[in-house]
This record gives sequence, structure tokens and C-alpha cells, in this order.
Amino acid sequence: MTTSFSIPRELHLADVNPFLSITVLECVGDDVDVAFKEFQRFLRKTANDRGRANAVNVWSERTVGAREVVDEVGVLGDFGFDGLFFIARELVRVPGWASKESGLADVCQQLMMALRRNRLVAVYGEVPSSERLQTWVRRTGTFRFVSQPVLAATFNGDARMVWMRGMHRRRLTKPDSKALGGQRVQDTLDGLDDSTFALAAAKFFYEPVDDKALLREVITVNPAKSTISWKRTSDFPMFLAAAGEALDMLELGLVSEAEPEPPFVELAIPETDLGKVRDAFEISVADVDGEQADSAEYEELAERAELLRSAIVAVREVPDSSGVLVEVGLDGAVAGTLLLKPIKVGDGVQLDVRYSDAPSAEPIARRIKEAIGDGDLLTVHYQSGHAFNNRQVFRENLKSDAFPNLVFEDFTGYRVTKEKPALVKGKSLHDVIGEPGDDSLFAWVVKTFDKGWLLCDDGAGEVADFLHLAEDGTLTAIHVKAAGSHSPDRRIAVTAFEEVVSQTVKNIRRLRTDDLLARFDGPLLATRAAWHDGVRVAGADFLDELKVRVPSDHTKVIIVQPHLLASVHDTAREAARLGKTTRDSASLALLDDLLHRTRKSVVTLWADLMVIGSA
Repeated sequence: MTTSFSIPRELHLADVNPFLSITVLECVGDDVDVAFKEFQRFLRKTANDRGRANAVNVWSERTVGAREVVDEVGVLGDFGFDGLFFIARELVRVPGWASKESGLADVCQQLMMALRRNRLVAVYGEVPSSERLQTWVRRTGTFRFVSQPVLAATFNGDARMVWMRGMHRRRLTKPDSKALGGQRVQDTLDGLDDSTFALAAAKFFYEPVDDKALLREVITVNPAKSTISWKRTSDFPMFLAAAGEALDMLELGLVSEAEPEPPFVELAIPETDLGKVRDAFEISVADVDGEQADSAEYEELAERAELLRSAIVAVREVPDSSGVLVEVGLDGAVAGTLLLKPIKVGDGVQLDVRYSDAPSAEPIARRIKEAIGDGDLLTVHYQSGHAFNNRQVFRENLKSDAFPNLVFEDFTGYRVTKEKPALVKGKSLHDVIGEPGDDSLFAWVVKTFDKGWLLCDDGAGEVADFLHLAEDGTLTAIHVKAAGSHSPDRRIAVTAFEEVVSQTVKNIRRLRTDDLLARFDGPLLATRAAWHDGVRVAGADFLDELKVRVPSDHTKVIIVQPHLLASVHDTAREAARLGKTTRDSASLALLDDLLHRTRKSVVTLWADLMVIGSA
């Protein structure tokens, strides 16, 4: 049985249930109605351009005003929109895998649509392409893309996926880009390693405040392209409602006087003052994404990128300027010199490209200048720590992020400078831990971890000073280090942590249950002190509990170092927040970095790292 299809004369939007994926534009012209009509003319011209296709047939086009009825859907204004414009077309083109002489052809139906609410326009459809739309926006100046910081912060929630692009100089030892996935990617970012990456796109699990809101759960945003994606809508009214909610939220963000809170504080920071950008030293050319390798758009980008990779001969900085002189040519022969300089265009940045002296008559130089365009394929690196990339300038995020798992406990009654109890004649160290008169940090551990099973492993080849087993099977390795001073005015000292951090990292691989069972299954266990709910027991009791652990049970690491005082820490943290550099704020930045790196080593194998200071 064969089914035949025919194209209707008009598209009924009641039959449409598109995937919600929209690019959002903001009108910056004085007359929004005139600007929207200008945009419609652009869409109409784009729809009739067949590009590299064999043929194009625009078979439906309509403009709907706010008071008009959208087919059987309802009055457009009731959905909160001021105007709607759409074009449906049929495209006939040779398949990407076939030669032009094959006689084979694909027939593709495409829909392009624009919805206006106040000064915002939601654009749906794969036509026009992202590059063509960006070119039109920059050329006309009547619209701009939504501010990247606003778009990134609007649907903030637990990030399930984050795509990042590197702002650093390309090198073999660091990736050019990253993609991370998880339940909350924000908590996996590293303030040191990720500070040279900028946000490209993110997938958030968004939970709206309004229980009746339609947009919720997994939403993908691409700030650089000003796009929002959600899921396939069940019908056209649902599409209108979801698009309307998205524009409402963006509108609130755009009119807010408060700076949007970045969802990923560890990443590179968008630079708002181009006067701080100086001394370019290198230019790299982007690798074009091959996902749309069959499209004419991809072919054009790939051709430009290939030309630019072979055309840049030498880069010369312009001292104390964001400009850069680039000698260009082919086969090593210089055909001209271009001056490239980032300039503000709306909320974005583009490269202003000029001949360095008189306009060049050299065809090769003109061809390279045209290929550079506004710099969409280039990354320019600066000695100032900045990089121009994807129509934005970013600076490396050199601030020190606070270590998140830092708690302060009360050590009253214990000597913070005394790690272990004093030896008693005729008794081992393990015999006197926690006994009357013991005011050491070891005794504090016994008193504090008085629920569950506790084993002291202090001695030659120790895994940790203590191992703790909770009722739920969680194993905690506890590393203890005495403070360098008991003074109530003691300063922050990174050296107080360096030795215990080294021991922590060295032993993290030895916390596997099988390795621990092998270590304690012998005479060593009889020499180790053990407790259950604060009462001394035989080490064999701890071993019995260890044997029933399952692979899904959590393993954690704790560092006890009371040299760090809460009052001194809080004062230093506040100074850092205010941008003041003090002895303690500088030391705290170094300590944060040390603890971040230690935590990164721990979480590669185990659940997390916690550090305990003195209240």
C-alpha cells in the first residue's frame, strides 16, 4: 500500500506542534512595528533564497495581528503576543552523500516563524541559519541578541550539562573545550582548572517559583546564540504559552537594575571594559563543528576556516592597545597587514578589521579580510589575561573561590597544639587515647565521633589517623594535624595544612574496602584502639562491620586542623569580598587553592572532603 502526500495551499497552525527552540532578539529601534516588518522582509528574502538547493517553493505565508484569530487556536493577543509571522517552504536538494550528477534529491519542508511580544521577538526554525541571522542583526542595527549574562542566569537551576570553550592559549596539556554532565555540574567545577573556560551552553533542571508555570525541568540555553530549547510541545497553544513564558522571564531580567548572578562563578568572566584589554600575542582559528556537514552553511564556514588557518603569517601586538597587527598572505608570502581591534556592538563585541595603512589592492589580502568578517572564527589572546572569542571578550577568572566544605568546631578543653596524648610508661599510644587526662586532638576525635565504630590507625604505614564507620556504612578517613600555635590571634598559615594535605592525597587509594580488610586481617589489628558508640571495643568488632560494607556505601575524608580560626577566617573572607588585600586574605586565597586541589583528588575516587577548623 502506498501513501501519497500533497502540499496544502495554506499552513494551518492548529496542525503544528513544534519543538520549543527559539532564538530571542531585542528591538533597539524607536519603532517596534517598523522593525518587526523589516525583520519579516528579511525572513521573506531568506525563504526565497534557495542557496545551494536545486529548487525552493514558498507555499504558505501569513501575518497575524494581536486582535486576529490564529486558525482554530484563538486570538493571538490572548496569548500575550503583538504579532506573528510565518513562512512555510519546500526545499529540493541533493543529499549530502550524493554527487550533483546523481539525479537524487531530498525534499524538505521547513517552517520559519517570528513571534513578537513588546520589544522581544522569538524566532523559530532552522532557516535563517544562526550565522545568517547574526550577520543581519549586526548589519541593520534594529535588533540585538539578548544579553548573554541575562540569558545565562534566567533559567538557573541544577546544571545537568555544561559546554565550555577555552579562553586560554591552545596547548597540548589543556583541552580547547570541555563538556561536563552530572546532577549538579556547578559543584564539579574547579576554580583553578576551569577559570580559563567560558560558558558556551548549559542544560539546567529549572524549577519555577510559580507552580502553574509551563516551562520547567530540563531547559537548554546557548547565551552566545541567544537560544532557548525545551521540548516538543503537544499543540500550537502550548508552543505559544511556553514561548510567551520564556519572553516574560527574559523581559524581567532585561529591565532589572541588579546585575544577573552568573550560574558558574568559576568560569571566565565577560569583560565589560575593553580599555583593560591590551597586548595581543596570538590568534587561533576555530575548528568548525561538523554536525551540519551536509549544509551549505557548514561548507562556507569550513572554507573560511581553512583559508584563515593558512593565511595568518605573523602577529604583532600594538603596545598598550587591544588592537593587533596581522600579516596575512598565502604560502608564507605576505600580501598585506590588517589591524584587528575588538569594538562594542550593542551588548556584544566584534572585530573591527581594517588595512593597517592605505587600502590594499592585493586580491589575496582582500579575500582574507572578507574571510575574517567580524571575527566569528577567531580567538585573539592578550597578555592582559583576556581573550576575544565568539563575539565576546572574556578575562581569566583569577579570583579565589571559597572552599565550600569548611566547618568550625569547638575545641574547648583540648590543646590544639597537641596532636597525640603523652606516652605512659608500660602502655602504648593506643592504650591512652581518650583516657582521663588526655587533652589531645586524638581525644577530641574520640569524643566527637562517638556514634558508630571508630578505629585509630596511627603508626607505621597508616591509612589515616582514624577510620570511622557509621550505621549506614559510610566510611570516613580522618586525618589530624596539630595547630602551630594556640594563640587566639594566630594568623592563617598555609604551611599548617601542607603536611596533612600531602598525607591525605597519598592515602586516598588505600581506602578501598578490600585493601583495608587486607591491612587489618592479621596481628596489626590487635595493636589498634577501637570504639563503638564511644566505648572501647576490640579491633575485631570494627573489622566485622567493615566486612559487611557494600560498594554503594559512601566514603568520605575529613581533615582536622584547628590552626584555622573562624574569626580570622571570616575577617579575611570579608576583606577579599571587598577587594582588600591583607596578609590573611592573601593567605586564605592560597589555602582555598590548596584545599580545592586536595578536594579534586579526593572526589576522583570518593564522595567528598571536609575540613574542620577551630570555632
